[in-house]
Amino acid sequence: MSNYRVDPGPFPRRVTVELSSRCNLTCRMCPRRYLDQTDGFMAVDLFKRIVDQISAHPVEAVVPFFRGEALLHPQFLELIHYLRAHTPARIQLATNALLLDEAPARELLDLEIDFISFSLDAVKPETYAKIRIGGNFTRVMRNVHRFLELRQILSRSKTTVQVSATRSDHNREEIAAFIDYWKPRVDRVRIYPEHSGGGRFGRLTDPANQRRTPRCPCKKLYTDMVIYSDGRVGICNHDWQRPDDNPIGSATDREISALWQGDAYRRLRRLHQDGRWQEVVPCGHCDHWQAVTEAQSPIGDRIQ
Repeated sequence: MSNYRVDPGPFPRRVTVELSSRCNLTCRMCPRRYLDQTDGFMAVDLFKRIVDQISAHPVEAVVPFFRGEALLHPQFLELIHYLRAHTPARIQLATNALLLDEAPARELLDLEIDFISFSLDAVKPETYAKIRIGGNFTRVMRNVHRFLELRQILSRSKTTVQVSATRSDHNREEIAAFIDYWKPRVDRVRIYPEHSGGGRFGRLTDPANQRRTPRCPCKKLYTDMVIYSDGRVGICNHDWQRPDDNPIGSATDREISALWQGDAYRRLRRLHQDGRWQEVVPCGHCDHWQAVTEAQSPIGDRIQ
């Protein structure tokens, strides 16, 4: 089907480790609403075993969150300390900032995590309340501004700060104001398109965001691994719910390198090489393959 070939190597270059599948918000556009189970924390011993394996390889980035709010994990800071102490890989975190008050903000900055993204979606409290159900606009804004102040005070900190919004019918008229407000205050502003409508994970909701590039095998099968909070493995950040009848395996009973080089991953890569994406979950619905195939910015407008 394609001359595209990438050597996956002995280990993924980017590993997402889901500390929490539980969340403290119910956001209107979030794919969580299509999941069967969203209420678990990763066991501390499992996380440490995963990090110990990562430490033996030149992993580029570790992402300690996925489908839930990582700061809900009762040992969140202990785990981030362990991660920083055992691998030089970049630590890339996203949070809704509801729990990021002074103490954890200082610790994350002291640890010099490499990147943090605040998922906010609005600059008006009434818009925020419509989208981020269960949140507290005043607290979140205070926490984000205090984080930025602390970063300035701790001038040695090299943490890159992003704020993001997902463009939807609820905030479409507010996006320009969102960009204008945050652009002078943070390193990056990112506006993402809404996706995964109807439980079709990775499918872009707005056809205007869908490019017309000829499809190629997705690079993420050669670079990324996702480990859910219970240890099961997914293929990328759009693999929100790995079907029971199409498993890859679990980090609870197999080494990451064995999973990465195992039969399930080889089969998925072969199906992509043969152009049989419809046989791969969630690739049959996904539009985001275009962003990682083309030599351009990821899907979503990076404003700064």
